[in-house]
Amino acid sequence: MRPYLFSLLCLLLAVHSAPAQRKERAMPYLLLSVLDTASLQATYSYTCKYPEQKQVHLMSLLIGEQVQLFQGMDVYYQDSLGLVLENKAYDTHWINQQFNKLPKGASTILWQVYTGYPQGHITITDYMLMDTYKSEEQMDDLPWRLHPDSVQEIGGYPCQLATLELYGRHWSAWYTPEIAYSTGPWILRGLPGLIVQAYDSEHLHDFLLLSIAERKHPIAFRESTYFKYPRERVIREYMKYASDPGRAFQSTGLATPLGGKKDAQPIKRTIPYVPLRRVTP
Repeated sequence: MRPYLFSLLCLLLAVHSAPAQRKERAMPYLLLSVLDTASLQATYSYTCKYPEQKQVHLMSLLIGEQVQLFQGMDVYYQDSLGLVLENKAYDTHWINQQFNKLPKGASTILWQVYTGYPQGHITITDYMLMDTYKSEEQMDDLPWRLHPDSVQEIGGYPCQLATLELYGRHWSAWYTPEIAYSTGPWILRGLPGLIVQAYDSEHLHDFLLLSIAERKHPIAFRESTYFKYPRERVIREYMKYASDPGRAFQSTGLATPLGGKKDAQPIKRTIPYVPLRRVTP
């Protein structure tokens, strides 16, 4: 984390020394609403396994008194830049310069999970091509089964096992009572301690706590014109997109196949995608 934090500090210094902006090209970088202030930040690795490869993402969990935010680390840095810019209009060329200074490559995850926003709910935002999506669900208690006799040490923390059936997958979660926060990665929560590791029975998805630190940081929500769909519908749309992204992109009218013929069939490629929720296409 230290190289990322050092880069972010350099970025903040650059932002505060920004020159006067040319108003004819000025626009806000992001429009953010602050929902809460985190007192802790936990960093997780998120490993996704596919038939022919695996991807490892660095994820951030901001823990506030009312709201928790779980997001990819790249998006975390993008939001941090937006918070520094305070929804103000800046020259677009200068904004691009600051954006290009952000640390990149830690995570390609675009979805964000807000637990406790609105009160008693979970909100998940996501992005696909030019569209933004928002799903809102009741924050119901999760039916965990505790296994107090199953204990092990993970990352230096004494942990106990809990299991759960959730959205078509069987989850095992190792939590530590030493960190008295009843939360964890993704939408996993409700145990008597922070979740240190969680994985499904097929080991397609694996979250592992890497570090936790006291950090005062605003928890921000991106204001946008969202399509409001159930999360399962968003996942089905992404499954369709991932099965043939070339065709999906061509259908937007923003690109044509090589040769410039609009009716030509794009070369079919796929994007590896196994959703956290088991959804029938």
